[in-house]
Amino acid sequence: MIALTLGFGVKAQCPLSTAVDFTATDFHGTEVHLFDILDAGQYVLIDFFFTSCNPCQQATPKIVESYYAMGCNMHDVFYMEISDRDSDAACQTWCQTYGVEYPTISGAAGGSTICGNSMYRIPAFPTVILIAPDRSILINDLWPINNTQTVITALENHGLQQHDCDGPNVFPTVHIEVDLVTETEVTATFTPLEGCTTYYYTLATEAEIQQWMSITGLELPEYLQTYGFPGDDILSHVFTDLTPNTDYVIYAVPSDENYILYEVVQEPVTTTPGGGAEIMPDFTAPDLDGNEINLYSILDGGQAVLLYFFLYGDEFSEAPMPDVVEAFHQYGCNEHDVFFMEITPNGHADDCQAWVEKFGVQFPTISRDAGGNDIVQAIPVGFYPTIMLIRPNHEIAVRDIYPPTYEYIAQALDDESCEQYYCLTGVDEGGTSCTPFPNPAHESVTLKGEDLGLVSVYNALGQKVEEFLTEGNELIINTTRYRSGVYFIKMNGKTLRFVVNH
Repeated sequence: MIALTLGFGVKAQCPLSTAVDFTATDFHGTEVHLFDILDAGQYVLIDFFFTSCNPCQQATPKIVESYYAMGCNMHDVFYMEISDRDSDAACQTWCQTYGVEYPTISGAAGGSTICGNSMYRIPAFPTVILIAPDRSILINDLWPINNTQTVITALENHGLQQHDCDGPNVFPTVHIEVDLVTETEVTATFTPLEGCTTYYYTLATEAEIQQWMSITGLELPEYLQTYGFPGDDILSHVFTDLTPNTDYVIYAVPSDENYILYEVVQEPVTTTPGGGAEIMPDFTAPDLDGNEINLYSILDGGQAVLLYFFLYGDEFSEAPMPDVVEAFHQYGCNEHDVFFMEITPNGHADDCQAWVEKFGVQFPTISRDAGGNDIVQAIPVGFYPTIMLIRPNHEIAVRDIYPPTYEYIAQALDDESCEQYYCLTGVDEGGTSCTPFPNPAHESVTLKGEDLGLVSVYNALGQKVEEFLTEGNELIINTTRYRSGVYFIKMNGKTLRFVVNH
């Protein structure tokens, strides 16, 4: 009799003036934490009920309709209901019967405790209360609930507004599962979750991602959307050409059907320590001036080799060029411990010639026409630009000097004991002019200047071709014996450049 009386409209208010926090799991498996919802700025409406309660059955359809009118938990107010006695199965049947889409906490999942004397002390059912974000209870018992408007008006009296249900109450995301990690590769599987129709992803070190964002001027979500790999279903991706024992992060940004970007998902991963050193494959190719460049010949001569892999027309490949050219001059213009060259898989000979003139490149450039694409495929090179440093014993000392700045290039060269020998090609360090002419030369090239002294001629590989001890102010060098290509003249602290073209 007491239970029937409490279930059929003999009402009493919730006696509390301030909310009591709780955490419980609804029958869908979703954890509901009251104070988290309040702290996010939403009001909370709680309907205390049980499934065999006749007044509860009459009130619930009206509460459900008001839920849709007030924005489906996505705006000012968050709805939930709590049973003091029912099982998860009984609550599931209840929700299916009345179309309840907001969280329902069964008695077995903690509802009995929440309704009981140790917390909210609910004396009769249904009892509907409204809690403000400051945790004060504004409505201790909304009753009677004559119709849907009764609930809406009660909420509007506290400043809450009606809203459309303008989308699912989920935030699209994507799950990242790391499947395999080796010294130089990471395999990961991407799974879009509810609401995610498209996502964009990449892998990089934190320094790399910050550098790329700085260069592009984009925030992380927009950067991933613009330059990341796209996906719209479950897929597995193998990231290659990584550095052993290095901390990376896998980044993924989800978007919905309207291409709105949501929170970036990050998954850290560290490659395993490396074993033996990686050996650089050999290659032979002509540069723009027709000089045959053989990698192993240069290495076997005792020089380290710095390779700059670039894409013609790519702003990211253009950005480091001043630093690369500066390093070339600071470390001896290919005549001492390190030999610079650059290779492109997409730039044809004419493109590369324009590139060389734009950036003042005075080291060998290998175009696509000369085999640049074959070289990068054989190594392989995965990202552009890539600055690679090779030891004289053919080992790869650094697979990618990053960030591609002068400071990092210099540090890598210093670590390999490459000393600086500053040179200034094509300019008289003393400020006087002494220009070889004609340039390009066919049969001969002439030098004029005061006290020429010892004149040495070097090819583009840094090998001495010829030497002259002059006593006058003019020297004519016979170039018919020279192969077509770039040559350098060293004299009296000056380094001059000329081209032979037969």
